Amino acid sequence: LDNLSSATNHNGGGLVFGADGKLYISVGENANPSHSQSKANLLGKVLRMNSDGSVPTDNPFYGDATFTGQAKLIWAAGLRNPFTFAVQPGTGRLFINDVGSSPPQAREEINEGVAGSNYGWNYAEGIVSTAPTVPFGTYRNPLYAYDHSSGACAIAGGAFYNPGTSVYPAAFTSTYFFADLCGGWVHVFNPSSGQSMDLVGGFNSPVDVRLGPDGLIYVLTHGDGAVWKLAFTP
Repeated sequence: LDNLSSATNHNGGGLVFGADGKLYISVGENANPSHSQSKANLLGKVLRMNSDGSVPTDNPFYGDATFTGQAKLIWAAGLRNPFTFAVQPGTGRLFINDVGSSPPQAREEINEGVAGSNYGWNYAEGIVSTAPTVPFGTYRNPLYAYDHSSGACAIAGGAFYNPGTSVYPAAFTSTYFFADLCGGWVHVFNPSSGQSMDLVGGFNSPVDVRLGPDGLIYVLTHGDGAVWKLAFTP
């Protein structure tokens, strides 16, 4: 996997072990949209490998002769810059955050991670009514998408709220906390309703969101090099 990305952006960078014990790796398209739909490289994809670096035989394209060598690591495709993603404790559900392009078509996405899915970049962005025909895989719309109004520019972070001991109200259980780099806020997405709500703003370039062992959500900000704790006051 050496030298996958040479651009200064769109590198991806998520590394998460799934509930199946496999390592999932998100890789950006290296600022070249055509890479996302190519079988010839690993860019603009989510990869899945065994802990020893080998290819799992149940990967979606493992038995497809048109995928050769390391291309058999491809688990999902059609992504622009999947900077972060998260696995839900207990269920193993996987959400992939994909950073959108420039206005007017720009949409930041939360995608359901499903083997063999193609999320459409650069054929589609955001939720579309007519599914595009993609070169391989099955096209899948995002669960949720938002535009660049109010200063938003790049989805970041992502944490399911399924702590060992819940500190927040019951309504937050199994929701998904995410941030926006330029918007400087943290929102909460409810997968059951498909709706998102504002939670807190004023952060200086948030880049990651995590659930702590204390049941609280933590936010890492790049602008001021800080870690913030979201406490709850009844």
